[in-house]
Amino acid sequence: MNSKTNLKISLSLITIIVVVSIGLKVKPIFKNYDNFNPENVYQIKYRFFFKSGDKATSLKTYIPKNNSRQRISKEKVTNDNNLSFFRKEEDSENIKAIWETDKKQAYHSVDYEFIFEGKDRTYRLPKSFNTVSENYLKYLRPTENIQSEDKIIDELAARLDQDTKNDKEVIRKIFDYVYAIPSAPIITLTDAITTIQQNKASCNGKSRLFVALCRNLGYPARIKGGIILENTEKRTSHAWVEVLINKVWVPFDGLNNHFAYLPSNYLELYQGDKSLITHTAGIQFDYTYQINQVNHISFLKMNSEELHNLPGFSLWNLVDKKIISKGSLHLLLLLPIGGLMVAFLRNIVGLKTFGVFLPVLIAFSLLHIGFVSGIAIFVGLITLIGLISYPFDKLRLLYTPKLVISLTVMVSVILLATHLGVKNNIEWLTKLTFFPIIILTISAERFSRSTLEDGYVKAIDKLFQTLIATSICYLILSWSWLPSILILFPEVVLLIIVFAAFLGRYIGIRWIELFRFKPLLKVEK
Repeated sequence: MNSKTNLKISLSLITIIVVVSIGLKVKPIFKNYDNFNPENVYQIKYRFFFKSGDKATSLKTYIPKNNSRQRISKEKVTNDNNLSFFRKEEDSENIKAIWETDKKQAYHSVDYEFIFEGKDRTYRLPKSFNTVSENYLKYLRPTENIQSEDKIIDELAARLDQDTKNDKEVIRKIFDYVYAIPSAPIITLTDAITTIQQNKASCNGKSRLFVALCRNLGYPARIKGGIILENTEKRTSHAWVEVLINKVWVPFDGLNNHFAYLPSNYLELYQGDKSLITHTAGIQFDYTYQINQVNHISFLKMNSEELHNLPGFSLWNLVDKKIISKGSLHLLLLLPIGGLMVAFLRNIVGLKTFGVFLPVLIAFSLLHIGFVSGIAIFVGLITLIGLISYPFDKLRLLYTPKLVISLTVMVSVILLATHLGVKNNIEWLTKLTFFPIIILTISAERFSRSTLEDGYVKAIDKLFQTLIATSICYLILSWSWLPSILILFPEVVLLIIVFAAFLGRYIGIRWIELFRFKPLLKVEK
C-alpha cells in the first residue's frame, strides 16, 4: 500500500474510534442535561455547638431557599440525642430553622448541610425608574438602625442628589459614596448615622447607610444577608443591598464594589435587617461554616461518582482528584483547537500571523484580562516596544541586547501599572497576572523581531492580521461549555488530527487571494 492509502486508513480508524467512544457517553449525558447551568457548586455545613442553660433553650438561624440564581439540594440535619425538637418556619420572605431542647445544662451539637449551586447576575439599569406602587411602601420607611428621615441623612442625600440628570446617576452617586467609606472589620452593630459619623464600617454599616440614602430619595431598598462562599472554614456572614427598580430587586454591594451585580459565590439566606443566628441569652455558644467547593460540569445534573462511572474515556479523574488544575487542563485542551483554527485562517483564508499558537495564547490571556482591556494593553505594549526600539536603532545596538533592554522596560511598566491598579483600585490593571504578562511579552518580542526583518509597515500589517486571528480564537475559546465538553469528550482532540490532515492536503487558492485578484479572475464576455 502507498502512503496515501495508509493515511486514509489511519484517519478512518481514528474517526471510527472517536465516534464510538463519544457515542457511548452521549445517551447518559443527554439524559442528565441540566438547564440551570450553575457556575459554582459548594457543599456547606453549618456547625453549631452550645450548652443549654437552666431553662428551655432554643437556637434559630436562617437557611436558604431556591430562586432564579441559586439552587439548594441534598439538605441534611444531624442533631445529637439531647435535642428534643427541630422545625422550620417559613414566611413570604425567609426560612428559619429552629432547634429547641428542654434539657438543662447539657452540651449539644447541630449540623445542617446542603449543596449550593449558584450563578452570577448582572443587571442593566435604565436611566429613569418607574413610579413605585403602594405594595412597596414599607421599603421606604425608616427603622431604628436605618434612619432614613434623620436630618443628617437628609443633608447627605440632598448633596448626592445635586446635579444628577436621572435616577441611574443618583444610585451611582450613592453607591460611590458608600463604597469610598473605608472598610473596617467592626463586629458590633453599626447603624446608618454612626457609619457617617465614624467614616468607617463593615458590610452591615455600609448596607444600612446605602438603604437609608435610597429610602430618603424615594427608592425602595432593603438589606440582603448571606455568606460569601470560599473553599475554607469561616465564621463571617455578609450583607449587601437590593434596590427596587422597575419591579426588579437589583443587588448592590458597597463593600466589594459590585454595582448591579451579584457574584455566583454569594449564598442568599435572608432579606431584611436581621441577625443570621439568634439563641437563648446567656448560654455558651460557638459555630462555624465549613465550605468546600465541588468540581462539577455546569450543564449536567450528575455528581462526581456518576461522572466517574461514565462509559468510555474522560479526563474527569484528573480534575476531581486535583492531579492537574482546571486552568492548566483547559489550556492544554484548548491549544490544539485554537491551533487548528489558526491553521485554517492561515492556509485557507490566507491571514499572516506571528506563529501558529501565539494568537491562541494571546486569546487565552484575554480570557483572564478581558477582551477590550486585553487588546488595549496588548497594542499599548507593542507600541511601547516600537518607541523604545527606535532610539536604540539609531545607536546601532545589536538585536539581542536591544531586545533585553526593551523587554525589561516593558516588564517594569507592567509591574508599575499593576501597582497603580491595586493602589487606586483600577480593576483592569490588577488583572495583569503572571501568565498573561509572559504571553504579551513574547508577542512584543515577535513584533520587535518582525520590525527588524520586514520593516515597520509589514510588521504592523502582520500585527493587525494576528489581532484578527486572536479575536476569532477568543470568540471560540470563550464559549463557557467548551472546556467541560473537552473534559467529557477528550477524544475530540483526536479529530483535530483528521481535520489538520485535510488542511494539509489543501492546495487551492486562499480566500484573501480570491479577493485581491478578483479583477484578474473575471472572464470577459
